[in-house]
Amino acid sequence: MEPQFDAGIDSPADASTAPNVPAARRVPAWVTRADTWVVAGVLTVLSALAGGALWLLWKLITGLIAVLDAGGEIAGDAGRAAAGWLATGPITRTITTPVHAYIDTHAAGLPATAEQLRWGWLLTGVVLLVAASVGARGARIGWCLHGVSTAAMAWAASPPDNRELAVAVTAAVWSLLAVPAFARATAPRHTTIVITRPAGADSAESQVTR
Repeated sequence: MEPQFDAGIDSPADASTAPNVPAARRVPAWVTRADTWVVAGVLTVLSALAGGALWLLWKLITGLIAVLDAGGEIAGDAGRAAAGWLATGPITRTITTPVHAYIDTHAAGLPATAEQLRWGWLLTGVVLLVAASVGARGARIGWCLHGVSTAAMAWAASPPDNRELAVAVTAAVWSLLAVPAFARATAPRHTTIVITRPAGADSAESQVTR
């Protein structure tokens, strides 16, 4: 018979099983600090303000682009209308119609056709005007002669009752176009004259005085 022993406190029967509870996680100290939440709030407000400012700026830019686009279309339409009026308007046709009629009537028997002469008359005027505007003196004389010949053709090919008016319109248009052609001719020129005394003139003058 085996001896019986008193288990006491070391007896497995008396050992209590502790529950398997995980240890509580420690919260970082910076999370519980008041200044951390203040900084977070300030950053949140600043981010919201920055987002609103960017959205407003984007709206302003897109609106400005739309306005400029619409204005460009309006300006383009106005420019095309003005260019068409200048090219084929009544003032221009008052000059070009009799000039073309004169050229068409008197071009028979010439090597150049009437259309070639019309283009030559137009291109000659453009070249003379551009050259006169940059200061070519010969081009200024040629521009005046071109205007006189144009007025003469307008006089000859216009109806008898409207010849004076056609020549007056031609002279007015040529005078307006001559403003840039003769702009530099009227610009004043300044000449600076520097007079220097020869070396030793003061000493010679002092000796004569003595």
